[in-house]
Amino acid sequence: MTSKRQSGFSMIELLIMLGIGMILLAMATPLVNTTINMSRLRGAGGDYVNLLQLTRIRAVSDDAYYPVYASSVQYAAGINAFADINNGNGVAAGTYAIAPKVDLGVSFNSAITLQTLASAPDTNKLQLAFMPGIPLTAVQINPNTNWSAANATVVTFGPRGLPCYLAAAPPGGTCSYTFPAATPKPVAFEIFMQNTRTGAWEAVTVNPSGRIRVWRYNLSTTTWQPLD
Repeated sequence: MTSKRQSGFSMIELLIMLGIGMILLAMATPLVNTTINMSRLRGAGGDYVNLLQLTRIRAVSDDAYYPVYASSVQYAAGINAFADINNGNGVAAGTYAIAPKVDLGVSFNSAITLQTLASAPDTNKLQLAFMPGIPLTAVQINPNTNWSAANATVVTFGPRGLPCYLAAAPPGGTCSYTFPAATPKPVAFEIFMQNTRTGAWEAVTVNPSGRIRVWRYNLSTTTWQPLD
């Protein structure tokens, strides 16, 4: 009589394979988490840029000015940023509305928070990057902070599709393409986002000619790099 040999893995071989798998999983997890957190920040920046672009187009087509409110504190329906198309519910903190028109809005992941210009890194480098050749004092950055709420950023576009300055919260008034000063200054905007889990930074800029760009901050080189 002949005996048949049984094929398969021994318990020791299975344990070795399981251990190798666990090691590979432990090595891959940080990379996966980093990729996910990066995509969350990129997604928030991209959604906000698209919102600004749509608002700019609406301002031109409607021959009106429109403000875009953004805050880490959510508005109604989980909205973090919205274009006040109704242009009458604005107030200092912003009020998202769906009547008589639906305000355009986007939501950010809970890990993404808006930060002030004062807390952002190397802001002078960013300004020189998106407004090359222009002295830092020659442009008024984020002029609407004189009336907007402390936790809200307000970007405004006029009927020419250019960034403009509101002297007071909507409704009413006009949106000037220059900031009143001894020498009137053109208007620009900078909005900063940070992933609170990784510390990574992104910025969205609007230069005086209306160009909208998104930037990432490179910690290694301490520079702002364009993503579009």
